[in-house]
Amino acid sequence: MKFAKPLVAAFFVFSSCNALADDRGLYLGGGLTRVEVDEHQISDDDNAYKAFVGYRLNPYLALEGAWVDLGQFDGKNGNFEGHSLQATAHFGVPVGQRVRLFASAGVHAWDADEDIAGESNDMDLTYGLGVEVDVLRNLGVRLEQEVLKVGDIDLDQTSASVYFMF
Repeated sequence: MKFAKPLVAAFFVFSSCNALADDRGLYLGGGLTRVEVDEHQISDDDNAYKAFVGYRLNPYLALEGAWVDLGQFDGKNGNFEGHSLQATAHFGVPVGQRVRLFASAGVHAWDADEDIAGESNDMDLTYGLGVEVDVLRNLGVRLEQEVLKVGDIDLDQTSASVYFMF
């Protein structure tokens, strides 16, 4: 009988850890991206795509790497076609059991085929906001808005993605 209280306490601790385990782990995802630019020397927007891999440490923090096709823009002084390799941290807040609001911050190394951005490659900061919804146990959808600086150009990137948790 003297082991009853520690046994019950251990049961509650381990059962709550199991609930938190669903919010941890490796995930892969990809989606469509709409890239817009406010600069007057190139066209307004283009569709692109994004692939990402991450690890959710807990419901509040995830580390993520992504490869993004920035699309192609036509301008008076030349064309722009670029790619971005990103490393970001996602700071999330769960809203209920299936929804998570997050802010992201990180760096991205970009490469552009033309010199219209002022340079052909560099590393700059990126930041954004988003929402994730776990549709099924291991399958979710994400909508996010990010800002990327690419040389002299500021890009606004809106992504709609699907991800799979392992």
